[in-house]
Amino acid sequence: MDPLQLLVTNDFLRVLDLIGVFVMGVAAGALASRLNFDAVGFAIIGIVAGLGGGLVRDLILDYGTPAAFDGPWYLTCALAGSLFTFVIAADGPWWRGLVTVLDIAAMALWAATGTAKSIGYGLDPLPAILLGVTSAVGGGVIRDVLVGRIPAIFGGGPLYATGALVTAIGTWGVTAMGLESPYVLVAVALGALLAGLAAWRRWSLPAHGEWQVTMSASQVKALVRRTRRSERERVAQETGAIPVVDATVDDLADDISFLDADAGQYAERAFADHDGDAVRFPGPDSEHGYGHGHGHGTGHVAPRSTDGSGDTDNPDSTGETDGADDTGSTGTDGAR
Repeated sequence: MDPLQLLVTNDFLRVLDLIGVFVMGVAAGALASRLNFDAVGFAIIGIVAGLGGGLVRDLILDYGTPAAFDGPWYLTCALAGSLFTFVIAADGPWWRGLVTVLDIAAMALWAATGTAKSIGYGLDPLPAILLGVTSAVGGGVIRDVLVGRIPAIFGGGPLYATGALVTAIGTWGVTAMGLESPYVLVAVALGALLAGLAAWRRWSLPAHGEWQVTMSASQVKALVRRTRRSERERVAQETGAIPVVDATVDDLADDISFLDADAGQYAERAFADHDGDAVRFPGPDSEHGYGHGHGHGTGHVAPRSTDGSGDTDNPDSTGETDGADDTGSTGTDGAR
C-alpha cells in the first residue's frame, strides 16, 4: 500500500479529514458572523473554506470529478460547520483552542494527501509539494479574498503554511525513498507539531522590513570604519599597545573624515555609547601610530567629537600631526 492509498482509504484518517472540513466550516462561519453575513453567505464561505484547497488541487490535476463532490459527505460537513456557527455563538478561549487544534491536524493531513496525490499523477517534486501546500491552505486563502482581507498566511500570524510545507516535504521524502506507507503519518505529525507550537508560542516568519537593507553604501562604509576604529581603541585600552595597521593591505586603515555627512551622523548615533575620556598611549617614540599606518606615535587619542561631522577620533583630521599632548581638531560644528 502506498502513502496515498493509506491516506485515502484509512477509516480513521478519513474521519479526521471530514472533521477538518467541519472545523473549517465553523471557523469560516465565525468570520461570517463577525461580518454579519446572511444564511447564503454562511453557506458559501463555509464550502469555500472547507473544500477550496482540494477543489483547486483536483482541477489542476484534471482529476475528473473533484473529491469534494464525489459523494455527499464533504459538502455536508462544510455546510454543517457553517450552520453550527450560524445557530450557536462559537466563541470563547476554550472553543478557539479546540478549533485551532483540529484545524492544524486537518491542515497537515490535507498537505500530505495533496502531495501524495500530486506525485501519483506524475508531477515533479517541486510542483507536487507546492500543490500539497495549496491543498492545505487554499481554502483559507480563498475565504479571506472573498471577504476582502489579506490572507492570513501572507504574514503576521503563526507558521501555518510553514507547517503544511514541512508535511509536504516529508510526504515527498517518504515516497521518494520508498518507505512504508505509515511513515507518512510521521510527516503529518511533524507539520502539525510545528504549526501547533507556532500557534502556542506565537512564532512567525520575519517580515520584509526586518531583512531590508536601509543604509546607503556610504553609510555602510562609515559604519564599518567606525567599528574598526572602536575595536582598535578597545584593544589599546585593554593591552596598552597601539594596534599596528598596514595601509597597503587594509583599505580602511586611513580613517579620514567622512565625506558623506549623513553617513557620519548615522555612525555617531549608532556608536554614541562609545563616547568617553581620552585614551592614553605610549609616547612619541612609539614605532607606529594609532590605527593610521603613519610612521610616528601619538601621545593619546582625543575623546570622540560630539559634532555631526562623522570624524570622531582621528587626531589628524585637520592635517596636523603634533606631539604627544596635542589632541588635534575633530570638528567645528558644535555639540550634537
